[in-house]
Amino acid sequence: MPKIGETVRYGQSGLCKIEGKCTKEIAGEQQEYFMLTPLFKKGSTVFVPCANEELVQKMCSPLLEEEIHLLLARAAEEELEWIRDFRRRSEASKKALGSNDRLDALLLIKSIYAHRKENQGKGARVHTTDDYFLKDAEQLIYSEIAYVQNKEYEIVAQEIKAMLKIEE
Repeated sequence: MPKIGETVRYGQSGLCKIEGKCTKEIAGEQQEYFMLTPLFKKGSTVFVPCANEELVQKMCSPLLEEEIHLLLARAAEEELEWIRDFRRRSEASKKALGSNDRLDALLLIKSIYAHRKENQGKGARVHTTDDYFLKDAEQLIYSEIAYVQNKEYEIVAQEIKAMLKIEE
């Protein structure tokens, strides 16, 4: 069970601090909620129903240093096939961002950059929605690793892109 004061990763909200619990009345029923404050999305609060085990389980600990190295090594070796169908690609991207599987998010980043490079050679651009998914995936991954390694976001971004051989 998550504890007040802990830092957790929660889906697309990224790293959050569990500030406390509160009670809210929803549809005439009192429910207890965890109050999460995203570390990198200032001014927002996420409320997670304490009784909803599925949502509470989505709160997970930040990566450990050794997990980061293993994750990046694995991402450097793997490739994600580009999904040509826009709707299927969007669904897969949403799933990658909503899960706590950091490998999926890293492979999404790698895939969009590869597709962007391929399109530049043809004088074409990637879909705007793919750019949004890229930005969200980078923010989730880079900010978590920057937090764990106590480094600046931009330095982490550069190191990861170098390790994954991403060319902009």
